Amino acid sequence: MIKKISFISLFALLLAGDIYAQVPNATYTYTGKPRFQILTKRNNATLGIINIELFPNIAVKHTRNFDSLVSKQFYDTTAFHRVIPGFVIQGGDPNSRHGPKPTWGQGQASQPTVNAEFTTAKHVRGILSAARSSNINSATSQFFICHAPAASLNGQYSVYGRVTSGINYVDTIVNAPRDANDNPLVKIEMFVTYIGSNDSIPNPPVLTTPANGASNLDTTFQTLLKWNNVSDGIIYKVEVSTDSTFTTVNVSGNTGGLLYVLSPNLLGNTKYFWRVQTNNGGHFSVWSAPRHFKTAKLDVGIKDNMLFMEAPLVYPNPSTGKFTFSNIKKGNSIEVFDLSGKLIYETTAEDNSVTIDMKGTAKGIYTYRVMNEEGNARQGKLIVK
Repeated sequence: MIKKISFISLFALLLAGDIYAQVPNATYTYTGKPRFQILTKRNNATLGIINIELFPNIAVKHTRNFDSLVSKQFYDTTAFHRVIPGFVIQGGDPNSRHGPKPTWGQGQASQPTVNAEFTTAKHVRGILSAARSSNINSATSQFFICHAPAASLNGQYSVYGRVTSGINYVDTIVNAPRDANDNPLVKIEMFVTYIGSNDSIPNPPVLTTPANGASNLDTTFQTLLKWNNVSDGIIYKVEVSTDSTFTTVNVSGNTGGLLYVLSPNLLGNTKYFWRVQTNNGGHFSVWSAPRHFKTAKLDVGIKDNMLFMEAPLVYPNPSTGKFTFSNIKKGNSIEVFDLSGKLIYETTAEDNSVTIDMKGTAKGIYTYRVMNEEGNARQGKLIVK
């Protein structure tokens, strides 16, 4: 998957002229997110306009690079030279203006490069991101737009914009007839124009889980903090503190999703406060209204609700995927979660032992919960090796 995004050849061609002069050192000032329209044509007939906005407070170097190239009309008549349904459309290579088709996507050695700006922003449908070679700091003018979510690219490629309208034309382009190298059979050109700035400030997210004032929270394995989606949110910043004023912050982190997983090292019998801030690529929101929860008293890993159940025996653990649960009772439910809190397996015991098969799941640590009909539970960890 990643190799399919490696577009800058080590044997790239040299280009005469100064159109590839380094990005100016002048300071760029953005009041928000710069907006551009990408006019697409095939056989001189207009296909449609894709409107995009860039994220200067997420990837300012890539934003400046794109902005500078547009000001020189660099992208005009370059092609979307690679189209893969369910993945991406890619373009912006100067070779695609007039060069031989086999060189499209190889780039040119004289182009200035942009260092990686990896963040927690996710490669979802409509996201614009920087193409590069195996060298993480090799991005130049080429970019791709996600036709569909591409989780394998998260944290590996620099997200710096998104489509705001015209995603249907991305669909048209990605479904164009193509050759064995994923090049459209008929050239699809682009013409890129600056059209203004989106200066909107995002709303703060509304926190949902845990419930405000929740007490006796079992944090033996993990604690999930969740909130509602903000329509233009790209990255969310989370802060957790034992101080209601957040003068001292115990935990701070970013996520591109709607939950944050706290590692199981919170203090027992302690009140924690938490809040979240939205980043829409151009501005930060104010902080959300804070919430608080209180952790359960630590009793050497055994919680009160565990005292009503015997501990299940799980073997082998670690395992390549098959785990046998014994010392359980018929009717007990078994649930397995990944570290994001997503339920990935569940079953109900039909005997005093159950074997579950998790072959095919990614290697790593998972949590399980065995619950009886009265709602009492035992928890533990599974390790898939």
